[in-house]
Formats: sequence, C-alpha cells, structure tokens
Amino acid sequence: MKIGLLYKTEIAEHKEFVANIAKQTSRELFTSDCIPDDAAGFCDELGIDILFISCDNRRKEIQRYLNLCRDLRLPYVFLTDTMPHLRPLAGLLSPVTMFEEEVHKAEVLGHLNRFTGAQITLLQANDYGSRAEQNTNKIITALNARGVQAEVLKARKDSFSVGRESAERGRKLSADMLVVTASRDYGLDDIFFGPQELHIIRHSNIPVMLLNPRGDLYSLCD
Repeated sequence: MKIGLLYKTEIAEHKEFVANIAKQTSRELFTSDCIPDDAAGFCDELGIDILFISCDNRRKEIQRYLNLCRDLRLPYVFLTDTMPHLRPLAGLLSPVTMFEEEVHKAEVLGHLNRFTGAQITLLQANDYGSRAEQNTNKIITALNARGVQAEVLKARKDSFSVGRESAERGRKLSADMLVVTASRDYGLDDIFFGPQELHIIRHSNIPVMLLNPRGDLYSLCD
C-alpha cells in the first residue's frame, strides 16, 4: 500500500513529515502536484490508503479539497502552510462527540499507534447527556483489545465545539496530529459558513486527519 501526498506548491517540511510517516508505516510514498477531480478513483488506482493534502490555509482552497474527498473511504490528512515546525508523530489527539460514528476512529488510532508508537489522547465532549462518554468507553475498549492504552481528558466544550477546541489545544496537549470525524452531511449552515472540519483545519497548527462517517469505513491494511 501507499501514502499519497498531493500539493500545488511543494513544501519541504510537509514532504519530510509525510515521508517519515510512510517509513514508520512501511508504505511507499507517492507524490503529485496534480490534484485529481476523482480522489476516490485516484486512490483506488494507485493503491493509496492514506492521503495527505498540502495546501494554503485559505477557505475556498480547503473547501475545494474537502468536497473532493467526501466519498473517500480512507483517512485523509490536511497540512496547511500555517502549520509550522511539524514534529515526528509521537502524539495523537482525537475529540469524541455524542455521534455514533466516532467509535470507528478506534481502528485508525490503534493502527497509527502500532506503527508509530504515538500516544493517544481522547478529548471527550462536555455534554449534558452520556453519549460522548459511552463513545469514549467504546473506543477505549476497542483500543485495549489491541493492547493500546489512551488517556481521556474532559473537554471544556460540547459535541458541537469540541473539534475546534481540540484544534486550539493540540500543541498544549502534546499532540502532533488531530484525528477527527468529518460531517455526515452538509446542511445550510455548512454551505454558507463552512462545515466544522473546515474551521478545525483553519485553526489547527498541527496536521488534521479526517475520517468520513460510513458504515463500511475503510480498514487500513497491515
């Protein structure tokens, strides 16, 4: 399998960061300065199972790439030109909301831990109900079954704002990458003001990995 890196302007630090992850996960690195219109078909054809996108931190540009990746069944990661001094992948931070698709992140978190040894921190949404806590416990159970431990922290914000909080606190919580679930669908607010993942990417100073919420979420191959 391969890791793909797409860019319009090559940024040496981004390429080095992705190359290190490719080495850690025993994958071949494929780079291209051509952004495909059919991202899913592009990844299937080349055997890419993790896609990195290096771009400017501009709303229209990021949203364009988000639209291209809506049908991807594999993890895709945004690296922007406002993410300085990228560090080797030693810490993962993942916000956990009340939505049931959050539990699928356990597989990717466990996979990354296995190959990189990165420590996992779960930022549990501060909701009135118990669904975020239940999802956190399910993720912990799934990780423990793989022999992986994770730290759980209680967020200040609720399920609708914990993603933005994770972006703002990433460095302070010793994270080198965020792992976030993308929006199920785009409502009117998302169309006019942008989906929550757009704002997370724009406010994050560490790479942001997105997982599309699907029942048949892509499984990474070892």
